[in-house]
Amino acid sequence: MIRLGVQSRLVPGSSLRERHATALAWGFDGIELSGPDMFGMAHEAIADGVPVSALCGGHRGWPIDPDPRRVAESREDIDRLLELAARLDAPLILVPIYGRNRKFPGMDTGRSPEADEALWLAGLRRATDRAEAVGARILVEPINRYENSVTITVTDALRWVAAMASASVRPMIDVFHANIEEASMAAAIEAAGSALAYVHLGDSQRLEPGQGHLDWDEVFGALGRIGYDGWATMECNLSGPAEVVLPRAAAFLRERIAAAGA
Repeated sequence: MIRLGVQSRLVPGSSLRERHATALAWGFDGIELSGPDMFGMAHEAIADGVPVSALCGGHRGWPIDPDPRRVAESREDIDRLLELAARLDAPLILVPIYGRNRKFPGMDTGRSPEADEALWLAGLRRATDRAEAVGARILVEPINRYENSVTITVTDALRWVAAMASASVRPMIDVFHANIEEASMAAAIEAAGSALAYVHLGDSQRLEPGQGHLDWDEVFGALGRIGYDGWATMECNLSGPAEVVLPRAAAFLRERIAAAGA
């Protein structure tokens, strides 16, 4: 059965344990760590025994940052995050960069596409080696063309995963991004098949599921056809107060999962 998650940044609470308990009370199965102090949250989760579904970001710089110093910082932080991820038995989500692309003047990294890909693969290889050494897992997330120009589609993610040839690295899908980039959401999910290891949920305008026009029956129908039974976690913005919209979103998602299963 699909396990429903929600990012920790969306749930109110004075501690991670309180946020986790609130998420469960509102109809979710767990939380994903997301926020500005990833190291602090990860240490808190370890100390308090709070289970988490994944770690999303939290490092300085980016694997293909325009500034070489920031590339080095990202590699250093990713090494540390993988150690924490291993202790939490939760995967670390990685993207090449966020907020730079080749669609608009002055928004690229200053490198050629080939150089960006080579730098990304070098960083991913380093992270893969580290993950294998410490017993961690990596998720490669495709994000849309306006937020990066290297890992845009599920096909891209599958290509990078294949290049690593490691059981520690698997692809994931974010349905908000896939709704922009994939000709068919179902085809993209089915192309990933049994390799698919994680799902991010957000509606067409990146609000909580049920507030846009995304075809959730297509999403969960395809996940059902590939036998997916992992985490599907809300990564989105909220249309209203968390205490109102999060329980409603959890109920909506469970209805659509049930309908797809039927």
